[in-house]
Amino acid sequence: MSRKDILCRVRTQVMLVRRLNGQIREVSADGLRSLRLDGAPRKTSGIYRGLDVRMEKKEAMERMLRRESEILRQYEREARREMDGMKPEHYAFCAMYYIGGFSLEETAEALERSARQCARYKHEIEAA
Repeated sequence: MSRKDILCRVRTQVMLVRRLNGQIREVSADGLRSLRLDGAPRKTSGIYRGLDVRMEKKEAMERMLRRESEILRQYEREARREMDGMKPEHYAFCAMYYIGGFSLEETAEALERSARQCARYKHEIEAA
């Protein structure tokens, strides 16, 4: 597998894990506020309508997040092995852009470089 493939794969996995984390937070926060009682008196067995479905959805997404996070750790190890021996500026770029999941603009700001320079780094790294 080429360096470009390894680095792009870890970046894709980072984005997936981030999206799953966001969805879990949405289910946790918004789900409980929008629930209504099912009409039964609370003393007898009034449970919130849809709570069980939302809890199952959240649990399924948490299981998926654990599985995808483990895959991410494996891909990250491969990417870091691939990054060994790179120039320091390329290594820093890879750590932030591919492993950190930052955009080119965020990476440029953090590295105190221009977005154009970071685009050059990306091209050089993926061409090698």
